[in-house]
Amino acid sequence: MKLGFRITASAGAVFLAVALLTGCAVSGASVQTPSASATNPYGGFKVDNPKDTDVVLTVTGAKSVDYTMGQLKDLADQKITIVEPFVKKRQSFSGISLQALLESAGIQPKDKVDTVALNEYEFADSAANLESAGAIIAVSRDDQPIPMDEGGPIRLVFDTKSKYFSNLDAWNWSLRTIKVVTK
Repeated sequence: MKLGFRITASAGAVFLAVALLTGCAVSGASVQTPSASATNPYGGFKVDNPKDTDVVLTVTGAKSVDYTMGQLKDLADQKITIVEPFVKKRQSFSGISLQALLESAGIQPKDKVDTVALNEYEFADSAANLESAGAIIAVSRDDQPIPMDEGGPIRLVFDTKSKYFSNLDAWNWSLRTIKVVTK
């Protein structure tokens, strides 16, 4: 009888601990664990930054072009300083105009493109709209690599003057692929 009681009591304690850790209510008490969005608007977890030799972006149009982190850093010729809308903090981003990368893969302004993040988040629009919005592929923030758990290593950003600055759906972070959408 004592062994059965211990197993039942142990199982009950485990159930209670799991319920409390996951934020479930148990007998009127609840403990809320902070969500990733409450502590970090990008979610995720710490991951080492890519090496300069790691391919971090593939752009596919008439041809497919892979870019390493080092190549993107070398191509970075744009800089904007904005109040980043997700963290509401003044930050400077350095990167490459999206237009230059689209042209390198033979993507035309009339083409519809899909930007795809590492977590499979997608935003689709015409190349012309993204180009006219001044989209930049950011490779650094405040002259430092952008950590993966903070929207890096590369991300799509827009200047405050851009028509897409307030369209948060277009801000694709942890970007991995840009490709022409075929019908």
